[in-house]
Amino acid sequence: MITKFRVQNYKALRDVTLNLTPMHLLIGPNDSGKTSILEAIAALCRSVDNDFSHSFLGPWSGDELVWNQSTEPVVEFEADGDGELGKLHYDVSVRFQKGRQAVLFNEHVHVNWSDQLMNVQNVAQRYSKVCHHARQNFRTGESDSSDELAKAVHEMLSGVQAYRWVPNHLALPNAPDSQRRFRMEASGFGLALCLDDILGYDRNRFNELENRFRSIFRDVESIKLIPEPAYKAPVDDSKQVLMLQQSDGKGIYFQFKGGAKPISASQVSDGVLLVLAYLAILYLPEPPRIVLIEEPENGIHPARLQEVLSILRDLVSEQSHTQIILTSHSPYVVSMFEPGEVTLCHKGDDGAVEVRRLSESKPVLDQVDFFTLGEIWTLEGDKALLETETETETPSTP
Repeated sequence: MITKFRVQNYKALRDVTLNLTPMHLLIGPNDSGKTSILEAIAALCRSVDNDFSHSFLGPWSGDELVWNQSTEPVVEFEADGDGELGKLHYDVSVRFQKGRQAVLFNEHVHVNWSDQLMNVQNVAQRYSKVCHHARQNFRTGESDSSDELAKAVHEMLSGVQAYRWVPNHLALPNAPDSQRRFRMEASGFGLALCLDDILGYDRNRFNELENRFRSIFRDVESIKLIPEPAYKAPVDDSKQVLMLQQSDGKGIYFQFKGGAKPISASQVSDGVLLVLAYLAILYLPEPPRIVLIEEPENGIHPARLQEVLSILRDLVSEQSHTQIILTSHSPYVVSMFEPGEVTLCHKGDDGAVEVRRLSESKPVLDQVDFFTLGEIWTLEGDKALLETETETETPSTP
C-alpha cells in the first residue's frame, strides 16, 4: 500500500503531498486537481510495467504534462509504503522533451530511510530500472540487492487500474481475448468477458457475486452470459480511445422474476450495470493492487451509494493488498468516510493545487461530533475547510 505520495510539476500539481489510507477520497470543486492526482498516481504505478510513453494515460505530446511555470521540463514522483524489506521510499524523475518521448532522468530506492544500491542518474531510457527488472522477470544477472529492491518497489506499485465507468461500454458484449483475462478497460469495456472469466475460473465465486447482486436488486433472479455478436478492443491502450472490432462472443443478460425472457444489459438501468461492475472487481481472483475510481456516485441513486461503498470497503478488508483512491462531488459519499480518509483539493490564486486532509481542518474538528462530513462540507464550503487549528491561533499578549 502507498502510505505517502508526492508529485511535483505535473499539470497544476506544482508540489502536492498526500498521506493516503487504505481507502481514500479526494474532494473539491471542478478543476481543483483531483483527476490530475489520480493520473499522477496511475503514471507512477504504470511505470513499473510500461515504458514512460505508455505510463501517462490519455493523449499527450512533448512537455505539455509539465507545470507551465516550471523552469525545467521535469516531473518528479515519490512514494512511501511498507514491503517485505521494510519501509520503502521510491522516487523517480521524468524529463520531457518537445517532439520526443519522455526519458528517465533520476531514480532512487531507500529502505528504512537508508540509501540502497539501486541509484540511477541521467539515464536516457524509455523505462525505469524497476521496469527493466520486471521485464526480465527479476532474473537479470545483476546484483542480488538491485534485483531485490526492484522487486520490492514493483510489488508496492504494480497492478493499478483506473476506472471511470461508461454504462454503454459496460453493457457491450465481449469477444474472447486471452490478453483481457480478468481485466476491464477504464470505461468498463470488458465486463462481460470478466464475468465469464470468473464463472469459468470458480463457479462458487460467481455464485457469491450473483447472490450479492441479487441482495441489492431483489427483482433479479439470475445473471446470464449468452453467446451473441460481440466486440474486441486493444488491451490497456494508454490513449484510452476505444477501437472496436466485431467478432463472436457473449453478452450480459438479466433474468427478472416473472419475466418471460432475459433482458439484455443494454436495456437495464445504468445503476444495475455500475453495481455489477464493482462486484466484478470484488470477486476477481486477484483484484488490482491499486484501484482509482472517479465519481462513483455517477448514475447511482443516493440510496445505492452506501451499498457501492460497502462493496469497496469489503474489497479493501478482504484483500489486504488492495488500496482504493476515489474522487467525488457528492456529500453523501463524503459522509461515509472518516476525516482522516478525505483530502480536500483546492486551486490557489497562482493556479497551483493545494491539499488538506479533513482531519487537519478546524471547521471539521469543531463540528464533526454534531454533523456528518458531507453536511460540514456543504455548509462551510471548500475554502473554509482549508483552515487549520494553527492558522487560527493568535499570539498571546505579553
